[in-house]
Amino acid sequence: MINLIFAIKFVHVVAAAAMFGTALGLAVFMLLADRSGNASVIAVTSRFAIGVETMVMIPALALQPISGFPLVSTIGLSFGEFWIVLSLLVYVLVVAGWLAVLLLEIRIRDLTKEAALNQKPLPDAYHVMFRLYTMLVWPTLAGMLVVFALMIWQPRFS
Repeated sequence: MINLIFAIKFVHVVAAAAMFGTALGLAVFMLLADRSGNASVIAVTSRFAIGVETMVMIPALALQPISGFPLVSTIGLSFGEFWIVLSLLVYVLVVAGWLAVLLLEIRIRDLTKEAALNQKPLPDAYHVMFRLYTMLVWPTLAGMLVVFALMIWQPRFS
């Protein structure tokens, strides 16, 4: 039973690390691409970011509940514990934030690709999309850190 618990916990922690590391890395690359002001650089960076989101983030996001729910049951915890309820609530917000970020990345990719192909300056819509992206990506990352902290700390108020 201990080996099963460690195996499930390992998958759970690796998925959480993949979520955070991928999101942080992509956010930094998107920020650096934006700072270049070059539509081609931003278009390629956002294209790669979307690819990584689908290859890494979607499986990592899916593995969290797939491993988390059995882990709670295997360890014998209650789904009503404060830290589990709070983790689930923050996780839902993280997933919603990530989906919004992904949709913005897609729009950013399309706008910058069009500008690059037509050798035009970045449109105003791009700047609006990137501001929204920035406003969403950092709180989403912070939410991931909160879930990580709750997984480790597991505060109990009883």
